[in-house]
Amino acid sequence: MVYNATSALNLVKDRLNRMRVATPDDEYLKSRIEAAAQELKRNGINLMDTTDDLMLLVDMTVWRYQNRDKMTGMPEWLRAARRERFLADRRLHEEAESACC
Repeated sequence: MVYNATSALNLVKDRLNRMRVATPDDEYLKSRIEAAAQELKRNGINLMDTTDDLMLLVDMTVWRYQNRDKMTGMPEWLRAARRERFLADRRLHEEAESACC
């Protein structure tokens, strides 16, 4: 699992309309980012250092942060993005397995 933690933090702050300067909340936001990355990994998504993966991580983090006390489900656009990324990872894994044997 690879992602640029500094870029992720800056983009999360941008999405939350916060200044990019260091604040006491940075550690909390970093924990939220790591938790979102681990959730994606548990769901079969191995993050890579790409813009698409970075934005998926940021979207997951911000959605989780903004909805932490709500009982509403994940929005369809985010669920679709996560599913498409999972399928792409699975397709790459299957192609690698068939190429080696």
